[in-house]
Amino acid sequence: MCKFSSRTVPIKCCRSFTSYMDLVDKLCFKFSVLRFDSVRLFYNLRDYDGCVLANDDDLEVMFSLVGCFGVEVIDVTVVNSIGSSGCFGSDSVAIGVDRSENSCLTTDVGSDGLCGGSSGSYGSIFTSSKGKGSGVSCLSTDVGSVGLCGGSSGSYGSIFTSSKGKGSGVSCFGDVVASGVSGSSGSSDGLCSDVGSCSSSKGKGLAVIRSQWSFAKNETDRVTAFCKDADCKWRVHARLDKVSRHFYIRSFDDIHSCGASVLSTKHSRASSSMIGRLMSADIRTTPQKRPIDVVSSLKGLYGVDVPYKRAWKGVEKGRSEAFGDYDASFDELRWYREAVKNSDPESVFDIEVDTETNRFKRLFVAFSACIYGFKHLRPLLFVDGTFLKGNFKGSLLSASAKDGDKGLFPLCIGVADSESNENWLWFMEKLRGIMDGDTRSIVFVSDRNAGIKAAVPRVFPSGFHGYCLYHLKNNLRGRLTGGRNKYKERVIGLFSLCAYAPNEMKFNEEMARLKKAGGESRITNFLADLPYEHWANAFFPGQRYGEMWSNLAECFNSWIEKERHLPITQLVDRVRIKLMEQMCCRKQIAAKWRKVLCPTMDEALTIAFQESKAWEVKFSSPDVLEVLCNPSVKVDIGRHSCTCTQWQLNGVPCVHAVCAIKKSGKSLNACVERYFHVECYREAYSRPIMPVPTLWKPEGAGDAVILPHFSRKPPGRNKKKRIRSFGEKVRTIKCTRCGKRGSHNRRSCKEAIN
Repeated sequence: MCKFSSRTVPIKCCRSFTSYMDLVDKLCFKFSVLRFDSVRLFYNLRDYDGCVLANDDDLEVMFSLVGCFGVEVIDVTVVNSIGSSGCFGSDSVAIGVDRSENSCLTTDVGSDGLCGGSSGSYGSIFTSSKGKGSGVSCLSTDVGSVGLCGGSSGSYGSIFTSSKGKGSGVSCFGDVVASGVSGSSGSSDGLCSDVGSCSSSKGKGLAVIRSQWSFAKNETDRVTAFCKDADCKWRVHARLDKVSRHFYIRSFDDIHSCGASVLSTKHSRASSSMIGRLMSADIRTTPQKRPIDVVSSLKGLYGVDVPYKRAWKGVEKGRSEAFGDYDASFDELRWYREAVKNSDPESVFDIEVDTETNRFKRLFVAFSACIYGFKHLRPLLFVDGTFLKGNFKGSLLSASAKDGDKGLFPLCIGVADSESNENWLWFMEKLRGIMDGDTRSIVFVSDRNAGIKAAVPRVFPSGFHGYCLYHLKNNLRGRLTGGRNKYKERVIGLFSLCAYAPNEMKFNEEMARLKKAGGESRITNFLADLPYEHWANAFFPGQRYGEMWSNLAECFNSWIEKERHLPITQLVDRVRIKLMEQMCCRKQIAAKWRKVLCPTMDEALTIAFQESKAWEVKFSSPDVLEVLCNPSVKVDIGRHSCTCTQWQLNGVPCVHAVCAIKKSGKSLNACVERYFHVECYREAYSRPIMPVPTLWKPEGAGDAVILPHFSRKPPGRNKKKRIRSFGEKVRTIKCTRCGKRGSHNRRSCKEAIN
């Protein structure tokens, strides 16, 4: 039941169907005095007072706590942050939670203030949570008729409870609203120092800035603040009680005689450290939060104007608070290595450090589940490197495979300062080490990175290296200067036909057409350093299973897009968690499959069978057949070959082979390589990646400390986007919001809509 002034209105909110926004909407609808952006919710549970209720997660946590503690009713206070007598207003709403089967909310309205004191109340208590002895950093209330602690004008004995130990002063903000007291360890910055103690629409603190003020004293046992206007009489003085360890207001003059001349939307205590603490929760969920968004949030939520540079520093500090310090993260690798070894001894976690400077050089990580799983996948690896976005930059090297259902299967990662020849050689040697006992000839697909080109034949003499056709076409596009786009696309199309040509005769035909269309000298110069055996199917000596592009490596880079800005230890741990979830999820999905082949392969063969139903097949021998299509082809089932050569190139029966196998009465599943079978897929994901708990993570660094590698910061703003290759074609998409074509979609559209 909701009581407001003289009215009583019932409100019912079910846990299964009600969100935080629905609850606020109902309150605003029932009571016209309330505004959506002025509603602040708090609840008390046993010994925990002033718990913030600011979003759906908080609402769900509140319901869960009700069940855990076994209480039948929980009191929730709804505060109107805009009022005439103090920023919280004179009217507030108290909501009771009925812990029934459907977990519904029933509301009850009272007129008590946030601290339980109305005008004329004494002894209002602000309680913190972390101990004794520190000074208090609080957003003091508007000193109208409510008083600094929610009591009346001139109320004495109001208690500020300290929070974090000794040594810090009190930061009591003049003419600022607060829902509680927050401790500050040595600093007097911010709208609120302990985010959980303050109230706002998002649970991070609320501040309505009015007059400017300064400290006369800000010590561990006393604090005195006064208005910056020399003629203003506003002043407050509080002193620490040594027995209770509470600060008591001894004198308080709440009269502001300065007028409107000193009002400001700026706040001297809104420092970058405060912004970092205030935004750390948002940064944890949105790691790439922009400083301009922080400026807008502070202005919209608190009415505070913050410079862009201060917001940027705050975001960086918030990121360090949320994900750890970038410098210390390099030394944390030592602990993380031991934790991985303890949880999974067969995993490979190698750290290379410069013995002279004790600085980080390189890192290689391969989990045992991935190493074992690759033995049941095609011997085909996509290798690539991408840049990191953290403070120390660097490059992340990776090798990924494709599972039987054509899904991404990361095998290993490495971190180095750059994609140099030395680093790629080191990475390939580590990769060779985890493949000990695997006698298969590995096929590598990558762009034409100089380090990869030099390392593959040196470390894997029996392996094969195929160049990515997509990158080659972009390089050719860059060479075709001065021509129209239609001409360029025609030449590039002929180059693709050369690459896909199944035999040498067809290749020569397409190459003649290419040189004629693109100019023989220009094409010859382009192909001078491109040996045919690295990019043309007709000359490639290995089995690349029809994989002409290295897009899988680019998929991995996009897969870890949000993790690339993190400190190195957090980066590795986030990648591990992603792999752990992927391995578990795909194992559960594969357990439900009832067919012999993986769904993607089974569907492809079904489509091939539908296309070939009308063709006639004639026997030459039990294994050799002729398929009468246009043109006719010969299929040798025993040798897994077809005249069209697609079976040999892709490792999968082509449409002609499917028709012949069905006619012969042989098993189609038996003619498909084992890597595409469900049994092999399940075996690849059979082993789990073990968790790495941080419960017993040590605080100290120890004697020897791993320092970050040297990184020269380039001039200007840090680059977050990849520099496109010369001649690379940018794909345009049509935005469904504005209807224009470009590189944005509905979510990122910034066009004005009439």
